[in-house]
Amino acid sequence: MTDFTNHIQHIPHPLEFSKSNIIRVISFISILAIYSVFLSPKFETILIKNISQLYSNYSFVEINALTPIYDVYTYSGSYNLTSDTKNTTLISRSKFYTIDPRIVAMSNFLKDYHSPMAKSAKTFITEADKYGLDWRLVVSISGVESAFGNLIPTNTNNAWGWRGINGNDAGWSVFPSWDQAISHITQMIAEGYGTNLDPFEMESTYCPPCGQNLDHAWANGVNNYMNELSYYVNNLSDL
Repeated sequence: MTDFTNHIQHIPHPLEFSKSNIIRVISFISILAIYSVFLSPKFETILIKNISQLYSNYSFVEINALTPIYDVYTYSGSYNLTSDTKNTTLISRSKFYTIDPRIVAMSNFLKDYHSPMAKSAKTFITEADKYGLDWRLVVSISGVESAFGNLIPTNTNNAWGWRGINGNDAGWSVFPSWDQAISHITQMIAEGYGTNLDPFEMESTYCPPCGQNLDHAWANGVNNYMNELSYYVNNLSDL
């Protein structure tokens, strides 16, 4: 009987469980209140600051209105391009960019033709604007003359069949880079042909045999590429 009585005496009373749980709840609420009032604001401020700093270290630099955009889609989570041919707003998750949609169109166009000049999309636009030339003309001539730089004399960066400067043994002009070639050709075409001639008016001088052919393959080819570029710039959201 003694052992049984001693065992009974050690069984906790239900009220003891209740009091213990109440104490735990009160303690938890007290700790939570202290954290919310005194610790949470400081902790969250430090946390947000560190996260912001970490994000800024990996964020992308801003680009201006004429920055090459061949990889801009990789840099932004979402975007909205309009048909405005002068100013387009690209909206990313964190920044706003203003981009010339002609550069977008030019880059996509050249990449679709596997052109080595794709990274020079900006140069085509800036140089054309500089000399008052149709932004589509110089690149379209390169399409007819060399499949956009894919078929050229070795190490010449000459996609236009151009002669007259730094000629190699065969007489083809040699340029140090695509950008310098585009700049020179654009200037020479603007100064030599003027800024108002269309491909059919240029053909007899730029490619005399083509001008004598009733098919006008050169002029039609250049004109077709120019029209294709117009389609690209007017349908950016679908490309």
